[in-house]
Amino acid sequence: MGEYIALSAILSMGWKATHCPMDRIDALAFSGQDFLRIQVKTASLLGHQSGRPPRHHFQMGHGSKNKHLPTREDYDVLCLVSPNARRCLFIEVGAVRQYSVRLSPTRFTEDAERDSWHKAINYVLEIRK
Repeated sequence: MGEYIALSAILSMGWKATHCPMDRIDALAFSGQDFLRIQVKTASLLGHQSGRPPRHHFQMGHGSKNKHLPTREDYDVLCLVSPNARRCLFIEVGAVRQYSVRLSPTRFTEDAERDSWHKAINYVLEIRK
């Protein structure tokens, strides 16, 4: 479900996108001559635990035994999906510096989705020049 929410978000940004289930790449996004390899991570809300408010808990590393942080050789953009809000946050892969992250559901807004997309793609396209 998360991959399709991500594709919908990318399409709404004016890019073309396709589902591409490969090792570490879930989607490809295209605009003119530019393309992006996208990894999608989906996390439902965790319930109230020990009085804590609900959070999304994303595992951002990869590997079955030893976890590794992703690199630019793996993909370009990490897409964190909240299926509850049906919204995404996009992160340029070089900015991923931890193996897991917990995010409040209030972070998944239309503005945050749009702003994080533009920030991530601008960075990726700039370092490719």
